[in-house]
Amino acid sequence: MDPFDECSVLLPSATLDDFPTGGSDTDARSLLAGWTVLWHPQLLARTEQLPTWYRADVAPTPDGPRVVVVPDSSQGMVPAEYRRKCDANPNCIWVAGADRAEMLSVLAIDSQASDLQPLQHESRTIGVEDFYAAGYLSLQIQIMTRRLRYTSNLDELHLQSRIVAAAKAFCDRDAAGTAEALHDVFDCLSEERDHYFTSDPHLVDLTLLTPKVLRDSIESGWLDRFNELARCENESAGILGTPLNVLLDGDVASAIVNDASEKGDASILAPFVEALGKDSVGWAGGGSASDPESESNCLDAMTMAHAMSSFREGSVLAEQATKQPPVVYARLSGSTPVDLIPSLTAIGYRGVIPMDFSGGTGYGEESKLLIRSGNIEIEALTAKPIDASSDAAYLSIGAHMGEAIDGGEVATALLVHWPDKVCDSHRDLLRAASWSLAMGRFWRIDQYFTEGERPYHSGHLNAVSPEAADAIVHQITTASSPNEQLANLAKSFVNSVRDEAAQVTQSIAELVRPALVDQDQRQSPVEKIATAIGENATGTDEPTEDLVCFNPHGAATRCQVQLGGAPDDADYIYGNSAARSIRNIKNACDSTIDVPAFGFTRLRGGNAIKGAGLLKRFTGKAKDIAETAVLKNEFMAVSISEESGGVSGVYSASRGNRMSMRLNVGETLAGGRDGGQMLCREMKTVESGPAKGVIRCRGDLCRADGKPIAGFELQYTMHRGSRFLHLDGTIQPREPFPDAEGLFKRAFSVRTAVAGEASVLRALVRDKLHSTSSRRLVSPLGVLIDEAEKQTLVCGYGLPLHRKVGDRFLDTVIGVASADQKPFSFQLAYGFDCPNTIAAARSLIAPPFSIPLNGSSNGKTHQAWLLHTGSPDVHVTQMQTARRSDGRLACRMTLVQTKAKTAKAKLQFATHPHAAFHADPSGIERVLDELPETVRCEDGTVSLQLTPHEAADLIVVFDQ
Repeated sequence: MDPFDECSVLLPSATLDDFPTGGSDTDARSLLAGWTVLWHPQLLARTEQLPTWYRADVAPTPDGPRVVVVPDSSQGMVPAEYRRKCDANPNCIWVAGADRAEMLSVLAIDSQASDLQPLQHESRTIGVEDFYAAGYLSLQIQIMTRRLRYTSNLDELHLQSRIVAAAKAFCDRDAAGTAEALHDVFDCLSEERDHYFTSDPHLVDLTLLTPKVLRDSIESGWLDRFNELARCENESAGILGTPLNVLLDGDVASAIVNDASEKGDASILAPFVEALGKDSVGWAGGGSASDPESESNCLDAMTMAHAMSSFREGSVLAEQATKQPPVVYARLSGSTPVDLIPSLTAIGYRGVIPMDFSGGTGYGEESKLLIRSGNIEIEALTAKPIDASSDAAYLSIGAHMGEAIDGGEVATALLVHWPDKVCDSHRDLLRAASWSLAMGRFWRIDQYFTEGERPYHSGHLNAVSPEAADAIVHQITTASSPNEQLANLAKSFVNSVRDEAAQVTQSIAELVRPALVDQDQRQSPVEKIATAIGENATGTDEPTEDLVCFNPHGAATRCQVQLGGAPDDADYIYGNSAARSIRNIKNACDSTIDVPAFGFTRLRGGNAIKGAGLLKRFTGKAKDIAETAVLKNEFMAVSISEESGGVSGVYSASRGNRMSMRLNVGETLAGGRDGGQMLCREMKTVESGPAKGVIRCRGDLCRADGKPIAGFELQYTMHRGSRFLHLDGTIQPREPFPDAEGLFKRAFSVRTAVAGEASVLRALVRDKLHSTSSRRLVSPLGVLIDEAEKQTLVCGYGLPLHRKVGDRFLDTVIGVASADQKPFSFQLAYGFDCPNTIAAARSLIAPPFSIPLNGSSNGKTHQAWLLHTGSPDVHVTQMQTARRSDGRLACRMTLVQTKAKTAKAKLQFATHPHAAFHADPSGIERVLDELPETVRCEDGTVSLQLTPHEAADLIVVFDQ
């Protein structure tokens, strides 16, 4: 084997200080391959010295036997004369190539040669790759030293002697000698780093998975390679651990559970589950499985209680799949909002990776932070993910880690990739980490949070997900029927709100009368609430002379009910009027009443309905609500355009025209211009009376040139004493529409316009009011348009997608043009200056329960509250009662502070509370001795402080 005088690489930089840090993957791959290929043991043994480097534009004369490596990025910088000199020297080998394999081919090195096969020393397998790893580590240490302006203390002579000794021992097949010498090499590089950094960086390898990717990868043999690379520490053999991690999203966990249920041990996924139980393998997960046909996994498209429930369901699913409780929460798509952090800790999570890996969002400026929400904090890995398949990301990873340590961070490199999709530099880093901590320690993800360095700095996560709109748009546009998908999303949200209202109703009834917990559970919530207050429900919807109306929301609401005869006079009865005839009911009455928060109004009818008095007739208050093209009540007048069928103006008090509304179509449908035209063909007053007014409009929605796009029917409804205008609509496309790129370009929407150009949009996300600067919003509960002296609530009954247009317009997507020409319907409501926005929006979707009663002779009109929160901004959105093992009644409830300010909640119940605490993994069975003082229970009142937008998962234990 003939020796070389020198092996060198020509770099496209003047010094290592300005070594490239970016560029294309191809250039980076070639550059890093050019550096590391020269650390091949055969080349080191033949030169008996370390490889060197030169500037590509001023390389020295290539005399004698030598190897010159020229990466792709250096090719254009090498003088033509230098290349000619190299070609003229028969002993000079000019090496170029896209990667190490191509360069080795030019060097005529046969990787299959017997003297290059791996050696086994104790528990370690030593191969050529270990020399590449030493070369890569040497480069990164030198770049780190220079980039951070430190003085090098590297003993290059010692390093050279030991790497050459290792190379010769390897070529001579001396495993023990090779291992000893390589240990010295890596120790030498570690000592150089320790001169300026004593703490070790953290490395986390995370493999992303989907059900299909997992199956395909297992079939291709990935799992065997994965298990081989994932190693535990072996201190006696001098092997450092290189644990690997996987992201077990909800869909993957669901696939594992379903496959195991169907095939048992024969499941192709069974070996993967077995691998998850190894000490060298970690996993993060806990996301819920997706349901593409109806629900969305987008947390912004859920209620607060639904989002918390999805966390619990995802945790259970992950534990079923792995037979281990999850410790670190993460999911493939969708970031983690800050207000859900307490829910994670209550389940038992110790850490969170709050990123949306699919959308590339959710990371922060620092690697590891403490995230606080209310009185709860959790550690979060917020490092910007490094694409482990990209060599460009590994050009200066050492300097990046050094800068993080310099800045006082918990320096962490989150190395993310799909199975087997990693670059050579990633393999070099993994190999180097088994010898030395110079570039950091690889961590199992759960131990990273439970045993790793605790961060000093606090951070913040978004409350409204920036990628939520993209996720909803994708779910709608990729469905076989986009309009059915949009309707399913809205229906799912509406059902969640209504189910929560029913659950709150049932739980309050069981707290009022605890015996109901132990009785027949087939009784409906409305029957239970009637029983709890000492009444007997008829079990039908037919009106009677006696009725109770229960409000399951956190603010008083006004509603309209029907009963036989007028009720007894009371301050909370806003108005009565004769109703249309009702079967089996004489003297039918429409009664407008107020119902207290979490309380009831009980009506005793049978009285004569009084007509409008002289004063009301004189002031006009006795007029019917609907007139020609106008709906009017005590709070507002709504003018409906006879030309377009849209709302031309809303007038309240002395504020002038505050809002208008029309149907809108995207520019693809409108003929190149956003908007379209509405032409009303028919306007009819459907119903007009003192309690209710209804106007219906029919017409066409046309292109800019007048060609009809779709027919429409809009029905406007207003009630006595109400702050709401209700809109029910149907769109009938006139012709099939070809697919167009972008949902909003082919969307039908309702465009709301307000008068002020300085309006602020506030999204109602997870039962809280959030300010947002995003143009596209996911807010199925609605959007509040906040102006200086007035507020307009736009509630879409679960329609999730809204868009801000200009300074004054809000588009609510109601449908998407498609080829099937099927008609679609929608609901919308506008609330004007509603005192409590969240409760108002929820009560539109889940109005108070109207319960006809079997009357009794001693029945009378009265009202009362059954649960009191002590703050108008604090809402209870979910409640569930159960008996503890000690026989005490317990209630788990979700308290939501709806606004961005602190609030003091003082909960009072119909049953005396014994103790209260924030939920934790022990649930309602927690021992009641020495409870934290974050929640106080004194004199029948449960008190706690809620921070801005906090959602508290609270458990109250009662005496009974």
